[in-house]
Amino acid sequence: MKLSVRSCVRRFCTVLFFLGFFVFPGRVFTQEEPPLDWDFDTLFDEPEEVSSEPLEGDSPENDDSGVEEKDSGFAALLRRSGFSLDFSYSANGGFSPGWSETPWFAREYESKYTNVLGVNLYSYLGIDVRVSESFRAHSTVGFTIPEKAGFFLNDFYIDYSIFKRVFFRVGKFGHNWGISPNFPAANLLSRVPSGGDWGDPYILKADIPIGVGGLQLLTLTRPGFIQGNTPDFKELGYGGKYNLAFTWADIDAGVFYHQEMPLRAFLAAKTTLKDTELYVETMGTVRHKTWDGYTISANAGIVQDLFNDRVSVNAELFWNGEDNAFFFNPKTELEDAESSPFFPGLNAALNLSFKPNWIWNLRFVLASRWALDTNSAYILPGLSFSPLSHVDVSLGVPVALGGRQGHYYHNNPNKNGRPLGIILLINLHGSYYRDLY
Repeated sequence: MKLSVRSCVRRFCTVLFFLGFFVFPGRVFTQEEPPLDWDFDTLFDEPEEVSSEPLEGDSPENDDSGVEEKDSGFAALLRRSGFSLDFSYSANGGFSPGWSETPWFAREYESKYTNVLGVNLYSYLGIDVRVSESFRAHSTVGFTIPEKAGFFLNDFYIDYSIFKRVFFRVGKFGHNWGISPNFPAANLLSRVPSGGDWGDPYILKADIPIGVGGLQLLTLTRPGFIQGNTPDFKELGYGGKYNLAFTWADIDAGVFYHQEMPLRAFLAAKTTLKDTELYVETMGTVRHKTWDGYTISANAGIVQDLFNDRVSVNAELFWNGEDNAFFFNPKTELEDAESSPFFPGLNAALNLSFKPNWIWNLRFVLASRWALDTNSAYILPGLSFSPLSHVDVSLGVPVALGGRQGHYYHNNPNKNGRPLGIILLINLHGSYYRDLY
């Protein structure tokens, strides 16, 4: 099994680099659609100069309002005052049989059968209030039963702009600096020290449009750092990121410092080559207390949609030069917040999605990860469909491969840490939105 996994990874790496650098010809870049934008900011964060075109459905020739073109688009939306309500409900239940040891180790270890039956109900209430062109407040409160029953604050932040040139946001909200959907190496804001019970970040950030991009400065802390009611200076992290948004590529460079972690800096770029999306991220670290222990990490990925977007492919290679590095996973409807390790050395990811458009919004997926240096792999084949309105059914079979001492065997995404299992989930969900502007 050891040689099989290592051989598969090497072939995967070869194919990825071959596709990325030789198969797709030409040097014509296009930015018709923003590549790999998994984390959009709200309209409030966008400077007025970003768009001078009218909104869809408007016609400048038939516009009798007398408003100049510069007052259309985002500026017109920002001047609206009022509030919106967003209700979201979800009830999910599932059954997950599995084994604490995989069958191919049954002769050496006892393979115990376990099962999990879970039911969870979630409710979210979101309120978005725009007081004026320069002030906005947003909050989302959730309630869940039976697991950790009670209310919790999901998001809460306030936006404020100064002369439409400097945009501030302060509060509790998720924020992403990275590109990769597989290994958040360049997302320095997700990094946490090993150990500890971390929570969602509290952030104060400022966005300043400059030229074709913009500068972002921020300070961040987490509940795991805070010892009292308010954080001390030593519990705060500080960072900055500069963006260059060219028509042929989007480039980001940033740095983040926290007293309890190494000093980290990153450089990332993403672009579209014909119909293929490409991204590259690099990161360097140094122990700022002794100014030694330099490390370099990097990843390169590709996203391709085929057959009229029915098939989606995402492949990525990641070299992790750090040891004992962790990142924070926020809470979801199915999983609690937790910290996860980065696996050292060479890693790879391959994600496939197939939407055949047959019946019930059927979708087949395959998620896979390899950690070559530790002879460890993880695959999750599955499918999902919607047989009824507001009802989703998902079925997956997570499997950890490779040596029993490999990272994925003991650090796999299975909620109970089992290397082999079956997951059946039924989710009943719905939402309601009311705009009162």
